[in-house]
Amino acid sequence: MAALVPADATRDRMLQVIGLSFLFPGLGHLVAGERKLGLAWMLTANAMLLAGFQLAGATQLDFGFSWVLFGALKVAITLPESLNFGGTLLLANITESVEGSGRFVEYLPYRQIGYLLSGVAGIVSIASAPHAAGRVLAQMQPNSHRKLHPGQAAVMSLLLPGWGHWASGRRFKAKLLGITLMLMFILGLALGGFADFDRQRHGYYWIGQMFMGLPAWLSYLPLLPVKMGTVLPYQDTGFTFTSVAGLFNIVVALDAYHRAEADWLRPKQEGAAEQVEEGVA
Repeated sequence: MAALVPADATRDRMLQVIGLSFLFPGLGHLVAGERKLGLAWMLTANAMLLAGFQLAGATQLDFGFSWVLFGALKVAITLPESLNFGGTLLLANITESVEGSGRFVEYLPYRQIGYLLSGVAGIVSIASAPHAAGRVLAQMQPNSHRKLHPGQAAVMSLLLPGWGHWASGRRFKAKLLGITLMLMFILGLALGGFADFDRQRHGYYWIGQMFMGLPAWLSYLPLLPVKMGTVLPYQDTGFTFTSVAGLFNIVVALDAYHRAEADWLRPKQEGAAEQVEEGVA
């Protein structure tokens, strides 16, 4: 059976809005004519990013690296915040880390809330790209018998592993992927004594952990009081498990997008037969 792919014109338009969304969340939606959605993505992602920088004294910049272009423009890369490239670039040029001015982060009581907000803002920003692409597909190749466009499936998976597959009717795959990643994440936390999810202490692992979506975001603050009093025998394995679980969720989101895109492009009768064949109708 021939692969189900968007028409060339649709694909070109989708790539355009994806690129614009990488530069600034919501920009792809605006170019696609989705003004309300574009403004919603833009305001949400940037409000969270700004609030996070304010609460953490812009110390997010200390977890990455930066350089100066043309003697004036400071380019800062810190993940996951820099997934909102435009917003992070702007803040890097108008703010400075309090540590750079000689203050201690311990005097910022809400810095961890700030890290959480700005980190989630980065994930939300990158999620705007597949969502914008899905909206373009729905505009240029409308489908009356499908309600879930591929961008929605990808966003749902980034929020909760397996949710995008579940919404597209792939219940077995949703359970398999969702439960596997959740068990991997929880096992990793346990191996690290539930003290291995802290940006201040384990910044590089924290990047991957944040891609677990809501399970990670909701557990971050409650786990902060747990301290690692001694070196645990499998703590490095725990770091790896939690981080890889989050990074693998990116693959899950991409797969959810691909499956939902194929569903969108599949003719109605063929789509029904496909669901019966998979046992998920």
